Amino acid sequence: MLQPIVECHTGTLYGVEALTRGFEGLSLGAPAVLLDRAAELGVLCELERLLHRKAIAAFCCLPDPQQRRLFLNLDGRTLALTAGLQVLEGAADELRRHGLPASNLCIELSERHETVSLPGFRRTLLQCRKRGMLFAADDFGRGHSEIRLLFDGGIDYIKIDHFLIENLSKDPRKRLFVGRIAGFAHTLGLMVIAEGVETEADFLAARELGCDLIQGHYVAWPCTMPDTVLPIYPALVSAVGKERRRRSEAGDSELLLAAIEHLETIERDDHIERAFEIFRRSGDQSVIPVVDRVGAPKGLVRERDLRAFIYGRFGRDLLQNPNTQNTVAKFLVECPVASVHADADALLGIFGAAPPGCDGLLLHDAGRYVGFVSAGALVGLLHEKRLRLALDQNPLTRLPGNLSVAAHAADASIRSDQARHLCYLDFDHFKPFNDRYGFRVGDRAIILFAEAMRRHFPERDGVFLRHIGGDDFFIGVHGLEDAEFEARIRALLEDFAGSAATFYETHERSEGRVPGKDREGRERSFPLLRCSAAVLEISARQPGCDPDKLLTEVARLKSIAKASDDGVAWSILELPQVPTRRSPEDDALDEPSRMRAAAAK
Repeated sequence: MLQPIVECHTGTLYGVEALTRGFEGLSLGAPAVLLDRAAELGVLCELERLLHRKAIAAFCCLPDPQQRRLFLNLDGRTLALTAGLQVLEGAADELRRHGLPASNLCIELSERHETVSLPGFRRTLLQCRKRGMLFAADDFGRGHSEIRLLFDGGIDYIKIDHFLIENLSKDPRKRLFVGRIAGFAHTLGLMVIAEGVETEADFLAARELGCDLIQGHYVAWPCTMPDTVLPIYPALVSAVGKERRRRSEAGDSELLLAAIEHLETIERDDHIERAFEIFRRSGDQSVIPVVDRVGAPKGLVRERDLRAFIYGRFGRDLLQNPNTQNTVAKFLVECPVASVHADADALLGIFGAAPPGCDGLLLHDAGRYVGFVSAGALVGLLHEKRLRLALDQNPLTRLPGNLSVAAHAADASIRSDQARHLCYLDFDHFKPFNDRYGFRVGDRAIILFAEAMRRHFPERDGVFLRHIGGDDFFIGVHGLEDAEFEARIRALLEDFAGSAATFYETHERSEGRVPGKDREGRERSFPLLRCSAAVLEISARQPGCDPDKLLTEVARLKSIAKASDDGVAWSILELPQVPTRRSPEDDALDEPSRMRAAAAK
């Protein structure tokens, strides 16, 4: 059976793991029991070959198998046998018969049987690597021997055990551990897979902590029919939209795009002369990204490491000698990797954990190289991000300003499975309050409201708080039910009105009015300070619309809210429902492109 392994940030299929099923007919309780019985009978290698052939045959029936990885489990005892290497080479040969390279294959090494200390393990590993095969540390976190694999440079993936992923969103100790594992792995240039993901909350937590790939029942159950494996998974597309919203609001996408260099790559098996050609063509290029045959980033070749050969008396002739095996792999140096969809803070965290002298970061999308960000560009990115935050942050309330409100409206205009609410908040009778008590007390009232807003709408995923300026504020929320959102808004307004009343004299509070001058300079009495709220509700699965329409509608509601008795005006966005024959899968596939188009407006 095949179980999909999916890219966390895009919902696209990255590969599949082949699982053993059907052993129940042999009265065996688990795959491990089947392997134990085969070992007892001396046919473990033969069983492994049979299972590998079946898995490869099913894998080759997937859509675009050349773009995917096949993860095969290997019993550690096989490596201790003389025929162990032949088993792995047989799997590579089977792939080649189907027209696929060995680099499509990833062997999972489990903690169930010790592998690292087995005689000949290192030799087997090197032989397989020469053919392009990859390796993963399975069930990471269950034992300890895979730690040695990390330091020996023997693996390409870490598969975090489902014990650490279960209830990850609720367990702070697990979150701390998984985050540290992911950060360490990325520093070493490895990718991280979260196993056994069963809920959206755990998926979102795993992605937030740096996992690149996930598998589990939340994505899909194991299947026997390759044609049921999807190229993209709609549930994940919907979930990752939340991250895209946050990155759009933070401006990280724009900053990262400006920092990426799309450098020409070479493969690790290429002759080093090709590196000389690239450096010769690009005089200012100091590094060349190295990828495998599927396009996954594996490290860098640095121009400074080749200088001794370039300027040495016989160095260049030695490297050009066709009789010597001077491949790129001999000059490969490790480089941290990160997803191109990660935010700037995550990228800077990975780079900060790298050893001194690190050249930068290799960026991948669904495991394939897309660009390089140099150390200098990362420092510039950090500076630009801090500068933007400082410029946009209101010094009085420490809330971000209005620069990202338009981007939030663009996101809210996209069709979603969740309800969205946009709320514009504005003080009523603020001028006479300021005139009577002074700007310092007025500033205290603004700070008081910002603090109340944070209490009633704690900043978390799906909550967007902004101080537009003066006495104007904005709240955007995804995923709250109408009743809960309305209850929070009304509680916020009531909370603020009660707090603001304490600024007035006792007799003014009892009368509920104060004397003052209107904007035309005429004397009159005014009610006590309060805040009004204009709320626009966008129902779940509402068709997409022009973002400007949303902001125009909120502005219209503002005057209605100020004139109302309770200070609240509520409207539900009404758009015509357009009949369509499109499937949910089609909508999911188009979601990223619609999001980009809306954000561009």
